[in-house]
Amino acid sequence: MSLEDTELKIGGVNLKGVWIAVVMSLATTVGGGIYGAAQFMGRIEAVEQAVAGNGEAAEKLTVLGANLETIMKNQKELLDMRDRIAEVEKTSVENDLLVKQFDEKIKSIDSRFQKLNREADDLWKAIDTVGNPLR
Repeated sequence: MSLEDTELKIGGVNLKGVWIAVVMSLATTVGGGIYGAAQFMGRIEAVEQAVAGNGEAAEKLTVLGANLETIMKNQKELLDMRDRIAEVEKTSVENDLLVKQFDEKIKSIDSRFQKLNREADDLWKAIDTVGNPLR
């Protein structure tokens, strides 16, 4: 059986010999073109989705950038507060030392006054004794 003797009947059309090979090559070419076009369209859709995803990522990055700016601003304020707190702590320690020094001075003065009061009381007793020796 040779190609020249072969006959193919498709939808009321009789194909003989070389025409079968021509129709088959045309059909496979058209099928391959359709398959290639479908693959190409699939790739285009994938690229479009990736680009759309990049748009969402860009929006997220914009929001993230704004959040980072806010965090940096707040961090700067916190650092300023930390410096002020350190100054207040230093001043507080210095004030505590001053209070302790003044407290010691007041206790010293108080003990002096107690001594002076005791001497004054002793002098008054002496004066009372001199003024009234029989008592």
